[in-house]
Amino acid sequence: MRTSGICLGLGWLVYCIEAQIMIYTIDTTIQNRSDIQWAPVEIYGNVEIVKKLSSGGSGGNLPKWLLKDDRGFIWAKGRKNSFTFEPEAEVCAYRLACLFGVPAIPHSQYSMPSVSDEPLCISRDYSNGYKVISLFRFVLSVKGQSPAELNGEEKFSLVESVLSEEARRLHRMILLIDYIVGNDDRHLRNFDVRLNKDGSLYDLVPLFDTGAGLFSSKTVVALRQACAFKDNYVHAKPYANPHLSQLKLLQKAGCADLLRAVKKIDIYKTINSCFSGDRAKMLGAYVVQNTERLGLLC
Repeated sequence: MRTSGICLGLGWLVYCIEAQIMIYTIDTTIQNRSDIQWAPVEIYGNVEIVKKLSSGGSGGNLPKWLLKDDRGFIWAKGRKNSFTFEPEAEVCAYRLACLFGVPAIPHSQYSMPSVSDEPLCISRDYSNGYKVISLFRFVLSVKGQSPAELNGEEKFSLVESVLSEEARRLHRMILLIDYIVGNDDRHLRNFDVRLNKDGSLYDLVPLFDTGAGLFSSKTVVALRQACAFKDNYVHAKPYANPHLSQLKLLQKAGCADLLRAVKKIDIYKTINSCFSGDRAKMLGAYVVQNTERLGLLC
């Protein structure tokens, strides 16, 4: 116990020192730059609540609303409680995806007292006139077999067999971002597909629903453990667990050159556009270490 405690302390110290050095070299007010760009979700006119979705079950465990403004429908998500950071994590994961060149549904954080006392994460409806179903349902309808019956490479192969080449590429990119941010909730119902009128695949919906990443419901102690124990600490879905095992599966299938290489300072800038203080420092160190493992630091 004493030895493991020392290792934890030393591991955390290295990443904490690195984070401290980087954090003091940048301005705490982040502006959009040519190398870090993301699209804000704008609100047009008055917002009305179409319906509130209950928490729990297949709908997840966050409070959710379907809203509508003058431009159409908006999805809004809150947080589990006042001590968690799901809206911030969702927005930050979107911005990190932009940094790495991964297609993603734009998300922004808004305060809407008429909807919730807590800050919300909002995104626009992405159906664009197409029917939208989960990737789980699509695989089941095409193959007549539930992906839940399989594990590991067999499950991965079954899912990719129903996707186009472009959709397979995006599928793998999303899983790589999940690794980078430590998302532990990417089950197959957290992928969506858009369908043509004949029920065939139109495309895989860009990255969304990543609010379980970046330790959004964890304490700073959990962050310290992740920085110290790196590879095997964070759980992964849907193909292998933990994330290191899923990463090996991806590397075997082929995931080289899918993401854009990034600068360490730009990771910290993006993290600090959504978080502050010790949490931002630790998240920055965690994302940097995962990016470095992928060979994507430039």
